[in-house]
Amino acid sequence: MLMMPFRHAWRNAIFQGAVETFGRDAVRWSHGLNYLIILAVVLFITWPKEAFLALRDLPFTYNALGGAALVLLSYVSFSQGSRKSVGEERMSLRDWLMLAPVSADTFTRGYLAFGLLECVFYWGLILPLLVMAAGVSGESLSHVAAGAAIILVCTGSYRILATALLFCLERDEFVLYLVVRLLYVFWILVSGFSVPLCNPVLAFVDASLWHHRHPLPGWPLPGVDVEVPGWILTLGVHLLLAMLFFIIAIIRVRWIRRRAEQLGLAMQEENHGGLSPS
Repeated sequence: MLMMPFRHAWRNAIFQGAVETFGRDAVRWSHGLNYLIILAVVLFITWPKEAFLALRDLPFTYNALGGAALVLLSYVSFSQGSRKSVGEERMSLRDWLMLAPVSADTFTRGYLAFGLLECVFYWGLILPLLVMAAGVSGESLSHVAAGAAIILVCTGSYRILATALLFCLERDEFVLYLVVRLLYVFWILVSGFSVPLCNPVLAFVDASLWHHRHPLPGWPLPGVDVEVPGWILTLGVHLLLAMLFFIIAIIRVRWIRRRAEQLGLAMQEENHGGLSPS
């Protein structure tokens, strides 16, 4: 589902325009650099040293870096997803759709594809540091692949969620700001105590420590003496979340486009009526 918006993305005018704007946006490149610097500092602090955070029993450096990356990148996904990536900042989505010569589905797919591409950009910055942290923590490449998949799927799901909320609450900026921040706090912090299987940080740790201990509860398969790891269930929850809000975004943009067309027809009829002789 996370790859669905990328279908025909390179031929999508909305996607191409957003990518060109991103390439010229120095602020977003600065955000990426700051994000990389913060994670490099986390890696430096948690790097195993003599008499300084010398924790060698468990992959502390790897899990600390992955957890920090999830906290930061999840915030970036929520924050950037709730901001307009195309068009003028003050132009409503309805007005933009009236001017844009594209269908509602084309707009939604291109918009979400760009949002996910931005997530991949930030996700790519963490991979070299994640591999370094795994090396000093004695983690295998399979654990690194699982951790990288958790980061990408979870943050991509949050990007789709925030974008769908933007489409639904664009006229209520304060409500949108409040809802997005509350959801971020829930998924990153509160869910760890109330719904552990929804917490991405616990899932990342679980993928690393599954063979040693189980931070998340598993799910036994009926008739088979095998238990599905908790981090896989967390991935499933986030994929369902992405699917749900992708559908919501499609429906919302279609509804706005239909309303915009109806408004345009009403204005044309009104203009023709005003010009006709009495």
